[in-house]
Amino acid sequence: MAGMSLRLATGSVVWEAMASLGIGLLLVYVAFRLGRDARDQLIGEAVDPELRRELVGFLMRQSEIDNVAELLTMRLGMDSVLVAARIDLAPGIDRERIEEVSMRIREAMADRWPQADQVFLDVTNAPPRTGL
Repeated sequence: MAGMSLRLATGSVVWEAMASLGIGLLLVYVAFRLGRDARDQLIGEAVDPELRRELVGFLMRQSEIDNVAELLTMRLGMDSVLVAARIDLAPGIDRERIEEVSMRIREAMADRWPQADQVFLDVTNAPPRTGL
């Protein structure tokens, strides 16, 4: 609007051309931002570090889990997160109870973090990893 108003006031087409150039630059910037955000979603970026720390803390507070050897996360969409954890169960848990414990932990995670709709728990006897 300013470019058109200045063109009418001064009679110079330079103002209208500069306004068109400004609109073009704004469109390029918006396209760049949208493309970058979409790329991050397509590549499957990890969740933010704070949510990751919360997930590890939640798993470590479970009485049946002795150790979280590895935790991998990936955003699948705007409201969808994949969580894959390699866990070492506490000694003395029999095989029949593993499925019950696994389901309880998955349901508790889904209640607390609804976006974590894909949860995979890999029960292993792995040594602790540093840098979780």
